[in-house]
Amino acid sequence: MRHCAFVDFCEISGVSRFTVSKISRFAACVVALFGVACAPQYTLVNHQKPPGAKSALEAKVDRFGYRKWISETTEPDVVLIGIHGFSGASSDYANLGNHLLQYQPATGLYAYEVRGQGSDPIRERRGDIGDPKDWYHDLFAFTQLVQEQHPDAKIVWFGESMGALIAAHAWRESPVGDPPCDGLILSSPIVRFRDDIPAWTPGLVQIAATTLPLARISLETLAGGQDVQMTQTSHHAEQSKKNPYAIEQYTLRMIGALAGLIENMNACASTFRSPSLVLHGGKDYFNNDSDVRGFVARIPSGVSKTYHNYPQAYHLLMYDEKKEVIFKDIERWLNLLRKNRLKQL
Repeated sequence: MRHCAFVDFCEISGVSRFTVSKISRFAACVVALFGVACAPQYTLVNHQKPPGAKSALEAKVDRFGYRKWISETTEPDVVLIGIHGFSGASSDYANLGNHLLQYQPATGLYAYEVRGQGSDPIRERRGDIGDPKDWYHDLFAFTQLVQEQHPDAKIVWFGESMGALIAAHAWRESPVGDPPCDGLILSSPIVRFRDDIPAWTPGLVQIAATTLPLARISLETLAGGQDVQMTQTSHHAEQSKKNPYAIEQYTLRMIGALAGLIENMNACASTFRSPSLVLHGGKDYFNNDSDVRGFVARIPSGVSKTYHNYPQAYHLLMYDEKKEVIFKDIERWLNLLRKNRLKQL
């Protein structure tokens, strides 16, 4: 299916070119707001067993692909599971993983390759998602495998951007009374659409996604020249071109799935039952401080919730100029969690 099929659909349906422009702007925002693709590349410091020696986890998760940052000398009592963002990869957690190895080795970190993204081991799935529930099931399965490796450790989901949406919705999908993890860290979650997105636009995008689910749209077509600043020194478009795992085209059902996750994000907050840490940059293009505070306020009053806003930070907090300050806040929160000072219902 050619990438202009969405425009064809709108024209056949009698939708004006002005409306098409509005929809494209909305779709561009959906894609850009998960722009972990602009994260710079780092060499992974990976603490693996010798070549040829596979652990039970390594033997089972070939279908995922993952990286880990685990101390060679300290068995972790807290393990983070990183869920990366749109067009990202597990290597996006390198800054945090290396920081923890140096300053808090009792905290381990695993990050897996999210289905449909640029480092998905199954190339045919890249740029597409059949059903958003596949994301949740992957997270549940990977969590179980990590728990088998570290049965005495607390497990914390750490979702960034789109990964935060996946973590929040997976939590809502989990059985009532059976928390899937011991804590949640949501970095730059997208909790609502910006006010300049017309209210009717998400619905029309969903119609297009249902009608032509496998039609693909290129980033260039979606963006229409729009670019978004993601850190103090990087913009989405310029950096996405440099990444070997960047995806050039996405299916309409992928765009529709992301729109659906954003629409339901605030509803997810009311289901949280484990201690939650929410991180947000004051210069994040996609949500403002008030938006995120509203999301945090929806977490039930009996659940421990911590919110940090960094006024000069942008969307990609793990690559921020002041990332070490952010990492220290994460460390302090994890220490409270391990000391049972953060209570869950």
